[in-house]
Formats: sequence, C-alpha cells, structure tokens
Amino acid sequence: MKTRTLFLIFVFYSVYALGQDISTNSDTVAPGPKNVFKFLPVNLALNSLSFEYERKFSPKSSFVFGLGIASPKPFADKFGINSADNKITNDAFSTMSVRAAYRHYAGHKARPFGFYFSPYLKYQKFAANADNHRTTTEGFPPVTTQYDEKYDIHGNTLNFGLQSGVQFLIAKIVCVDFYFMGIEAGLANVTATVKSPNVVMIDKVESNVRDNVDKLPPFLASKIKVTRNGSDQVDVEGSSIPYPWLRSGISIGIAF
Repeated sequence: MKTRTLFLIFVFYSVYALGQDISTNSDTVAPGPKNVFKFLPVNLALNSLSFEYERKFSPKSSFVFGLGIASPKPFADKFGINSADNKITNDAFSTMSVRAAYRHYAGHKARPFGFYFSPYLKYQKFAANADNHRTTTEGFPPVTTQYDEKYDIHGNTLNFGLQSGVQFLIAKIVCVDFYFMGIEAGLANVTATVKSPNVVMIDKVESNVRDNVDKLPPFLASKIKVTRNGSDQVDVEGSSIPYPWLRSGISIGIAF
C-alpha cells in the first residue's frame, strides 16, 4: 500500500508539472540537444556501474531513466573491517538500481541545462557475502576459541526522493551534471543468513546477532526477526524498515 502511494504521488506530480509547462509555454521545443546519456562515477563506491538517459519532452521539462548494474567486488579491505579477531575472506558486495525522474528546469530559456528540481522514484537491490574466521578469548584463565562463519545478505529498497542540481555543457556536446541536496525516504527489506560448521558455537553466533539487533533504536529493532534454523544456521529478516538516504554527486555524459 505504501509503495502504491509513493508511485501515485510521483505520477500525479509529474502530470501536474507537465500540464503547467504546457499551459505557461506554448512554444515548441527549441533547436538543440534533446537527449543526454550520462555515466555516474560516484556509484562505483557502491560497486555499481550506473548510467542515465535524459530526454527533453517540453521546453523546460525532461524525463530521466537511470540504471545501475551490479559489479560485485571485495569490501573488507576497502573499508578496513578485518581485525585480529575477525579475518574476512571470499567477500563480495554489489548494488543494482533503477531510477525514474521528472525534471523541471528554472529560468526562461528552453533547456535541458541549468538549475533544475527533480522528484524521483528509485528501486535498489544489494547483495553481500563473506566468510569470516572469528577468534574469541573468554574466561579466566583466558581460553581462546576459533571458528568459522559464513554470511549471505540480500536486500531491496523502494524510495521516493527530491533532487536539485545544475547541468551544463562543455565544448557543445560534453554534459556535466552536479546533483546535490537529494533527500530520499522509503522502505527496506533485508534477509540474511549466518552459518557455522561449528555447531558448538552456533549458540554464540545467535547471541551475537541478537545483541547487535538489540543495540538498534527500538523502531528499527522491532522490525527485525532473528530465528534459529537447524543446528548450524541463524536467519535474520527485516521487513518495511524505514530507509532515509542522501543523494549527491556528479555525472558526465554526451548531449545530442
């Protein structure tokens, strides 16, 4: 129901804005670039190859379609997660996304260039997996225990966002788009499994997972369920988790 509401808000706003464009500007679309194809290098940090296509359909309005292609890569060393107690190997993380946006350009000239305001919808999926060799020391006298864990995490989000930015041309065809002050809000669904061949330690694995969930704010922890699955696996499921995000960056492309 919430997903449908976000979609309807986006559609109604786009139709309204298009109607305003047509009613206040009866001129035809001025000669010049009507299409822009762009690459978003900032999303490489999320292991995604991201592209956008923009099509001008009225003097000051355009539609943007974005696609992020998952590019799985290791993350443990990149983010400095490994430590003396945790050695992560065989790790991979990636995201994919689909984004649809309406853009309205400010000013009096026909554009797809200049300052703009843009509502949008974005669907995103992410996946991560890793093997972890854990070392724990407890008790007195201290007793050191080593055991292995295997993580597998999948999730998706659906967000509605509002974006502002400025787009301009260099050398007539090279397009640069600075997008900033992008605010998203939506819901996330996440599933995760943690396995350990050491059935003696699976109780500790479950306890660690529950402790981490309990550290979250109550409005988040209440939406996450932790269950034991057999003698060697712990399942975690989160449903309709509030998911805020900020969006900013730069894209570079070709106008034609």
